[in-house]
Amino acid sequence: RLVKISRLLRVFQLKVFSDVLTMIQGIIGGMGTLMWSMVLYVILLYIVALFSRAIFGQEKIDNVYEHFYSVPRSMFTTFRCSFGDCTTSSGTPIFEFVNEGYGTLAATFCCLFLFTVTIGIFNVISAIFVESTLAAAQAMHHSQKDARLQDEKLWNTRITTLIRSMVAVSKMPYDTTKLSESLQSIYDLEIESSLLNEMVQHPEVKQALNDLDINPDDHRYLCELLDPDNGGTVSAVDFVHGLHRLRGDPRRSDIVNVNMMVRAMQVSISETHMSVLEVQSQVGRIERALALTAANR
Repeated sequence: RLVKISRLLRVFQLKVFSDVLTMIQGIIGGMGTLMWSMVLYVILLYIVALFSRAIFGQEKIDNVYEHFYSVPRSMFTTFRCSFGDCTTSSGTPIFEFVNEGYGTLAATFCCLFLFTVTIGIFNVISAIFVESTLAAAQAMHHSQKDARLQDEKLWNTRITTLIRSMVAVSKMPYDTTKLSESLQSIYDLEIESSLLNEMVQHPEVKQALNDLDINPDDHRYLCELLDPDNGGTVSAVDFVHGLHRLRGDPRRSDIVNVNMMVRAMQVSISETHMSVLEVQSQVGRIERALALTAANR
């Protein structure tokens, strides 16, 4: 039986069952919210049932008293009314008999209770439950993505596929089945941007990029993103390092890193500017000295 259960769990790990697992994870994540919602609803139900017992459970009015003669019975009737089943055994609405026996004020109390529960409390509970369910599903999605980003085997196999494709489009005499014997040549390998665009169109390359969580919208711009010196060629080293940085979702740390680099460049440029001004000043003094020397002669 354990073997069968393990096989069944392996079947559920297939990609076709990903939506089912996400729904199950979302429901499990929302169970805490659901339980607290039940506690809140039972407390409200008990309070309203006490008021209903005190108001409608004293006088023996037909089709009203038998629904509120005790606290448990009043809670059950209140529960039914909050879900729209506020009728007698014959199908007549209880509110009609409440209005006839206790007047408009009592009927107004019942209407306010139904409106508050149906429009207010139920909608709030539903919204919070949906939010917690989506948060749990999103957390599961992020955990799965983090696991893929930390999977070294996945990274190594997909990068090997991409490097082999680079070697193939470069038309260099390398044996793509034995890349380990040509590491130095591959390290120095550079291909033109047009060849990189052609390589990205291959189905196996697209699949490898998708497996590495590279945004499909970035596939067509890889030749620009991975060419830091804008020289029209992309080296294997820049290709690997660039893909490693492109994996996953954009992070705030990336923006902060760029901001810090820009600030460091600003400081360097300011120092360079001051040095240039100082050199210009010295050159001006030398020119003036030379001019005075030539005039004295």
